Amino acid sequence: MRIIKKIDWSSPDLLPKNLILIDGITRSGKSLVGPIVGSLNKVYPMQHQALLDNLMPILHQKNIQPNIVRSLLIFYFNQNIYSLNISRCVNFRPEDNSSLINTKESYKHLENLIKKEGDHIIKEIIKKNYSPIFITHDLLSMIDSFKKLNIPFKLIYTYRHPIDNIFSFFKKYGKKLTAKNKFKYDHNNPRIYQMMIKEKNTLLPYYVKNKSKEFLSLNSAEKSVFYYLSSLERSIAKYKKHKKNILLIRYDDFAERTKKELVKISKFLNCKTSSFTKKCLKFNNVPRVMDIDARKEKKRIISKLINNNFYEKVESITEKYESKTLF
Repeated sequence: MRIIKKIDWSSPDLLPKNLILIDGITRSGKSLVGPIVGSLNKVYPMQHQALLDNLMPILHQKNIQPNIVRSLLIFYFNQNIYSLNISRCVNFRPEDNSSLINTKESYKHLENLIKKEGDHIIKEIIKKNYSPIFITHDLLSMIDSFKKLNIPFKLIYTYRHPIDNIFSFFKKYGKKLTAKNKFKYDHNNPRIYQMMIKEKNTLLPYYVKNKSKEFLSLNSAEKSVFYYLSSLERSIAKYKKHKKNILLIRYDDFAERTKKELVKISKFLNCKTSSFTKKCLKFNNVPRVMDIDARKEKKRIISKLINNNFYEKVESITEKYESKTLF
């Protein structure tokens, strides 16, 4: 029998001293918080990525060696930062919140287009010592596995009022949503960039492992609430054990008392606001007063779309969110 020798996969050192990760459930406020964090000094603009999101479930289920995940991520982060400093593979779409057009010093990204590449760029990156910002999804729920990679990080976890969060998810995929609509959400849509598991020739989201029978019995709206509840419950449990280098940001507080919350974030990241921060706050319409009355109609619609068991769980979490006892 041939013995296959195990290869010790590795990589060069990580270029930045710290990664800044803006994490949370889908539609929880990352796209509001991320660009504003990106307006601070000594950080790169916020970016979306899919590699970390999709490697973590595999690692969490112990289906891949941690050193392979670490090597892949470091290669990705290093390549990303290098490319960003020469404006290679950058986003200039005006309507995207990750567009470099809408960031501080946007003109520099245009100047970078004519930079010559080479090792001198690496020296510039090390001297500048900026931290990259990446949007992640549900990383807190697997933070114990991520910490084993020994990648330096600081994580900001955004969480939103359950009614607003769930309704926002419904609205994104249900278009003009009313209580009479049939909410449709296709987990097999290629534009949903998440790892899937295959059970009996059926593709399922990774988070339904060992609960496929229950998941498949749900309607589309209930499947979305299933995701919301499972991710939030796991994130709360993991936060209680792994609080170091993690900052919780409650959406309502950030929207209404933005400057106070921004002081917390600046202190956590050891970064100051820039001259662009004020413009960024105005662009994102914060601070603003939350429309609490609108939640009554959202709540009514949600109650018509999901079963009583799920609705009771949503109500329980809502009470904890409003009393600020969720985490």
